[in-house]
Formats: sequence, structure tokens, C-alpha cells
Amino acid sequence: MSQVMLTLGSFQFSISTAAYNELTQKWEWRWQEQSRVGRNDLLQNTGKAANAISLSGQIATTIYSVGTKQLETLAELGDLQEPQLLTSGEGGVLGYWVITALNAVNSKFIPGGDPKRQSFTMELKYYGDDLQNP
Repeated sequence: MSQVMLTLGSFQFSISTAAYNELTQKWEWRWQEQSRVGRNDLLQNTGKAANAISLSGQIATTIYSVGTKQLETLAELGDLQEPQLLTSGEGGVLGYWVITALNAVNSKFIPGGDPKRQSFTMELKYYGDDLQNP
């Protein structure tokens, strides 16, 4: 049984790196209102918005000797500004996704100023069905 929960590009989410406690998925469909005289507005479907995933979790920096570099590694992955392949811990291919946001909170500090705990929230959006020049 694999300890990897999810892989985004080269980064593996796992208990020994960055474990997420929640994975929230969002699907959205766009409907635009078309005004009509003397009648209710008519809704017209204009397509489907990109699927979104939100991951939130914690990193115990002193356990497994992971240190405080995990969030920096995720930020560097976002700085690439390229779609990344997302795969499940079981090896299922979920397609290409982009990082749209990464938030971090450091807490429970040890002497020297390093945090014992880092909490994070990461937002991902599905890149699309076709990958050209990532």
C-alpha cells in the first residue's frame, strides 16, 4: 500500500511530506440570463467552467525531518506557471491541472524561529482536455 496520497507534477503529497486533511472538488456550469419583455428571463447555457480542487492540510516539520521546504517546493511548482500532471496515490491519471493559489500559516515555533506546524490550502484548476505547449 502506497503512502502517496496524490502527485502533482514532481511533488508527492504524503504523510511524510505534506498531507492534506480535506480535498474539496467543485464543478460549475455557466448559465447566462437573457432578458425577455413581459416574461421571465430565459437561461442559456454558455458552457462548463474548469473543475476545481481545493486541498487543505498540515505539515509537521519536525516529524520525518521534512523541515520547512515543502511549501517552498509547492510555490516553486506554481511559479513554473505550467500545467502539471495530477495522479492519485493508486496511479489513476486525473489530467493536467494548474496551481491558482497557495496559502500557508506557520505556528508552534521552536527556538530559532522555525515552525513546528505549517497549515496550507492549495487551489487547483483543471487545465483542459488538450495540452499544447505546457
